[in-house]
Formats: sequence, structure tokens, C-alpha cells
Amino acid sequence: MNAKQLLGAISAMIVRIVVAAAIIAVVFKLAISAYDFGYQIFADVPMSEGSGRTVSVVVSEGQSSKELAKMLEQKGLIKDANVFYIQEQLSDYKDMIKPGTYELSTAMNSEQMLAILCDVQAEQEEVQ
Repeated sequence: MNAKQLLGAISAMIVRIVVAAAIIAVVFKLAISAYDFGYQIFADVPMSEGSGRTVSVVVSEGQSSKELAKMLEQKGLIKDANVFYIQEQLSDYKDMIKPGTYELSTAMNSEQMLAILCDVQAEQEEVQ
């Protein structure tokens, strides 16, 4: 094997190693992002501990869950609108959000907010 062939073989091997390392880094980064997204969906942690701050939210007739999630994120009640939307879609409250004005707190988790937005307590009182 002459020097040119040896140099070419070494260069090709280096390129393969760099490409493999780049692919591994991208897959690792995607795996971490997917885990973090899944954790946020199922951990359901409130924005703040303690009493939090109360925010008034107005849900209008025909407002989609995605629009509501974006509004809650803008008001600082949730960290990520996409996470809240998925939580709503996976919950028992799917497509049950009612129009109205609600008082929500940054100390509430998504499940608690959804219970209020779906007016679950009023329904339970009507049944009794």
C-alpha cells in the first residue's frame, strides 16, 4: 500500500467516525428532549410553590384547547402550551372546557386547572 492509499483510507475512516459521532449526538439530544417532554406531561408540576398568584382567565365560546393553552402560557399559569394541550387531550376533561371567567393560580397543576375550567364542582353540586 502506498502513502496516498494509506492517507485516503485514514481520511475515510476519520470521516466515518465524525459522521457516526454526529449521528449519536443528534439521537442523544432527541432522546433527552423526548424524555423531558414526556416528563412534563406526566409530572404535572405547578408553575410556583406555595400560594402562587391568582390570574383571571376568560374562556370564550368556541375557543379551542390550543388557543386556551397559549393564553394560559402567556398569562404565566403554565410553562408550555403544547404540554398543557397534550395533558388536556389525555385527561378525563378532553373537550369539556366551558366558556366563562375563571380564577386560576400559578400554584395549581394542570389537572386542577382543567377541573375548574370544566366546572366540575358545579356539575357535582347539581347532581347532589
